[in-house]
Amino acid sequence: MNISALKGHDGADDLLNAEKAHLINCKKALEAQLRSVQQQLLVLDAARKRLFGVLQERSRVLDLLNHSLSSITNVNSAMSNMSSSGMRRSKSVQDGRYSRMNYSNLPDPLGPFTPEADQALADADDARARSAYLRRELREAIDRTDKLQKAAHKSVNDGLTQKLSETVTLKQHLGVSFGENRHGMHRAQRWYDATDKARSYTLENKLLMNIIKGPVASSDLSTRERLDRPMVKVFQRHPGTQLPEAQEIIRGGDGLLQSLTATSRNIGLLRLTQLKLRNDIKSKSAAAGIDGSIIRMRRSKSNHRWTLGEAF
Repeated sequence: MNISALKGHDGADDLLNAEKAHLINCKKALEAQLRSVQQQLLVLDAARKRLFGVLQERSRVLDLLNHSLSSITNVNSAMSNMSSSGMRRSKSVQDGRYSRMNYSNLPDPLGPFTPEADQALADADDARARSAYLRRELREAIDRTDKLQKAAHKSVNDGLTQKLSETVTLKQHLGVSFGENRHGMHRAQRWYDATDKARSYTLENKLLMNIIKGPVASSDLSTRERLDRPMVKVFQRHPGTQLPEAQEIIRGGDGLLQSLTATSRNIGLLRLTQLKLRNDIKSKSAAAGIDGSIIRMRRSKSNHRWTLGEAF
């Protein structure tokens, strides 16, 4: 049966359309989250570039002032060594080195920790915190969408499986009805043949549908069934002594003809019903094949990956 000849929508189409609409809504929600992630990536890129600029500036300063941190922090050990050796540094050099050490967290435009560096670090911290929150939110959205997608997939598969079983059951019922209809048609045909044979015995020398009705030979009639035997002819010479058998035979033939007409009409209806049942069985077979192929395709395209944690 041609699939394009199928008209209308059934329950499987409604299930698939509902799943499609549900997946489209999930896709839109994830796309909204994706736009937020893209914006946050731009913010992180800007913070990274700003921090990179601050680091470049600090690198240029270190290239100009090449003093290691140990040379500044180990002042006491250096002074003790100098005093033991008899050498003394000037107080201005010591103050200059102490001035370059600033352990406070307060920004100083003239110190190493400038307001620009403070603002860059603050923006980077805010961007990192926002990224962590957005990452958790996105993970929850992905998990929620995955659960909804699996639930919808399972629901549609269960619905298609139930519809397939109902279609197969209905096909079996149609097959039983088809057999009963054929049995009834054969019984009606036998009744029609028996009635037609009985009517043929009641008519003599009459043509109906180019077939001679009546007894085939004179031996088919018994003596008492003959209305032209000599005793009957003598009896019917007198008025009022006509035998009613002839009229009764004619009325019986008319009744049999009406029965033949009704039986023929019923046989035609049974044949029409048989054609409809055959077409319905073919349609249900095609529908069961289509639904089965859809279920197999969905199961083959689904995600079958599993881990050991899910297996136990």
